[in-house]
Amino acid sequence: MRLKSQSAILLSGALWMGIGILLLTKGIRYLVDGGNAVINGTQQGFSLIKKLTEYTKNPEQAALILICVALLIGFFKGRVVFKKTVNRVVDRIRSQPSPVSLNKIYSKGYLFLIGGMMCMGMVFKFLPLPLDVKGFIDFTIGAALINGSMLYFRAAFKEPKVSSN
Repeated sequence: MRLKSQSAILLSGALWMGIGILLLTKGIRYLVDGGNAVINGTQQGFSLIKKLTEYTKNPEQAALILICVALLIGFFKGRVVFKKTVNRVVDRIRSQPSPVSLNKIYSKGYLFLIGGMMCMGMVFKFLPLPLDVKGFIDFTIGAALINGSMLYFRAAFKEPKVSSN
């Protein structure tokens, strides 16, 4: 399958958006379950919500604080850290002759990075971490991916830079 450069960039953004939404919903589900465990008194061991409840006196407010912090961290990670990755992939796509072959969109290093992150996510599922900690991490990464996908969408509709040498 071959895509125009703009379509390939949009596809990359859509992939990041889809994975970000999946992680965001998974993170919220974990945070809700962790919060319910704190409210019901069934939470054993460490809990971010339980720890924040010592200061807020309300588990719902503690969960809201976690969500806000996760959104803030995700926003900055998406805009600062992922910006370099997005620019690198967009430059690679635009450097390929159009239409771009699907297997030429990403470099092997990028594919290994994605595979490594997927493996880490699978291992992460089995780590004995509290649900709210897992939820916080998934929610943060999901928010970062969604912010990164916006960079892809903007790049798809921006004119490519023309060097004047």
